[in-house]
Amino acid sequence: MRFNAVLFLFFILSLVNGSNNDIQEIEDIDVTSMVEEITKWVDSGKETESFNKSIQLLSIPDELQFVDWRTFTGLNSMGICTICKSILQTFIRFRQQGMSDDDIAKNVIKLCVLLNFQSERVCSGAVKLNLPIFVYILDLKPNINASDICGIVLESKSCPLNTEKYEWSVPIDHITIDKIPSKNASDETIKIIQITDIHYDPKYEPNGNSLCKEPTCCRKGQNITNSSNKLAGFWGDYNDCDTPWHSVVNALDHIQDTHQNINYVYFTGDIIDHGVWETTLQGNIESLNKSYIEIYKHFNDIPVYPILGNHESHPLNQFAPQHITNDTLSTRWLYTLVADIWINFGWLPESTRATILQGGYYTLSPRKGFRIIVLNSNVCYCYNWYVIKRTRKFFLYLINIIINIKNYFRWLLYQHQDPDGQLQWLVETLTEAQRNQELVHILSHIPPGQKDCHKVWRREYIKIINKFSHIIAAQFNGHTHNDEIQIIYKDKNATNASHVAWNGGSITTYSNLNPNYKLYIIDNNTLNVKDFDNWMYDITQANKDPTKFPQWYKSYSFKNEYNLKDLSLNSLNNWLIDMRNNQDILNRYYKNYFKHAAPSLEKNCDLKCKEEYINNIIVTIPH
Repeated sequence: MRFNAVLFLFFILSLVNGSNNDIQEIEDIDVTSMVEEITKWVDSGKETESFNKSIQLLSIPDELQFVDWRTFTGLNSMGICTICKSILQTFIRFRQQGMSDDDIAKNVIKLCVLLNFQSERVCSGAVKLNLPIFVYILDLKPNINASDICGIVLESKSCPLNTEKYEWSVPIDHITIDKIPSKNASDETIKIIQITDIHYDPKYEPNGNSLCKEPTCCRKGQNITNSSNKLAGFWGDYNDCDTPWHSVVNALDHIQDTHQNINYVYFTGDIIDHGVWETTLQGNIESLNKSYIEIYKHFNDIPVYPILGNHESHPLNQFAPQHITNDTLSTRWLYTLVADIWINFGWLPESTRATILQGGYYTLSPRKGFRIIVLNSNVCYCYNWYVIKRTRKFFLYLINIIINIKNYFRWLLYQHQDPDGQLQWLVETLTEAQRNQELVHILSHIPPGQKDCHKVWRREYIKIINKFSHIIAAQFNGHTHNDEIQIIYKDKNATNASHVAWNGGSITTYSNLNPNYKLYIIDNNTLNVKDFDNWMYDITQANKDPTKFPQWYKSYSFKNEYNLKDLSLNSLNNWLIDMRNNQDILNRYYKNYFKHAAPSLEKNCDLKCKEEYINNIIVTIPH
């Protein structure tokens, strides 16, 4: 699987970024002949002249730019679909002819290196971690075909998915909406801290290599490749680096020392680092235990409501269906671990254990009239898109596709219909909340409008949110690392707003960001967000003197920053409209989106570019 994925993506790269001559050469390549060349190379181990020519043509340069292949249209889109189907058909044939796991892995690693994709160390780690999952699913479901896979991966007009085969829905039309008595706004408030995306890296090395040639830098063992003289800062680094332990502790210390009378802490996921080619099960367990213990020590009697991020599983993004019990494939170890931790710390009642073990989700009522629903939205995730967006380094794009190609098979082909029954459970839980006249906060790692969430799952989720918007007071997400919001609309023209989802940003700096957390001021009666304060520190300033703690500061309050009288849907909708006509508001949002980080703000982004960040706020039901 891996060598086919690699070649497929390099064909894409050449179609998009190559010169006109290169594009013509690739267009002239007969896919069937190329498949034969790959087959000969695999069988004989010998590189023919035509094979080497193709490798040379497709080999990536050291510096690459980000390309979103899902946006391609016309000839490029058609070509990508054809290539995808051809390459995957070849691999499926290899497997059906009995090629062993070891031989597949060996050839994938060789091709990965030949194509200058990554070092042998990274290629080997990524392939060996993830190949067993793909092979397991393919062996179990031999009828899976390349058209299914490419339809999900590309999801375009040129490469459509068999919608009849993979279409599903969660029935909600029969549910009667009972308006619960409206509650008046109150002067009394509750305070909620949101922490998200810690990405603690046990291998972080101050003064290590912060500009390495691997997907994650600033790690022990990488300094031998440091020809750029870019040294990792003590408190973190703007490059593709995660968080040292002392920075995690410092963030928790600052929250504890600065904010009194906190009512709740929402922790919206992602503890594990981005060294995804060399994670281990034991390493993940150690990082999860260490991080949750530290959170407990700092907040003690304050209730903490945690959720799973997509990095928590091993390998990355592996959230297998409940009935998969094979120890090397199952996610039960993770669900069992966090259920024990979360319940034993007193954060959650014992009643939440059943659904945590079923799929990593749960619900509870911290007080009368208030319900918290925690989802495991990672089951809809296609690949690590946020890494690609921020770094704009194409090799990360490639490594993440290779690492996460298994997810296309597992969730969207293997168990595509409402994995673990989570959305049906959400409907039932919201229906019960409506019956009990409860207002709801929903916590979910992946925001509702993310395009990297499979379209059918995302569509069904938004339908449910729109149906029950009268009782859902707020949503809180993480995952993107950016300071952003999403406004959900009931209509495709984005005129009838139904809800808003707040994003917590990240403790990690990955990539080109400053660390942050948020303090929400919540109306005690309506449970709506009245305002939030964003707290952060500047990495450059902090690293000037490692002997001093970073200078955390409140960068802004949302209401004051945008001169809003309140944060009602009407006000937020007007704010969004004003942003299109007021460049000052847009510039403020753009600056806050990147958490004032100089490397991100120094990039050239004109008015048209910035308007895309407005478009990303708008969430409608996908069609």
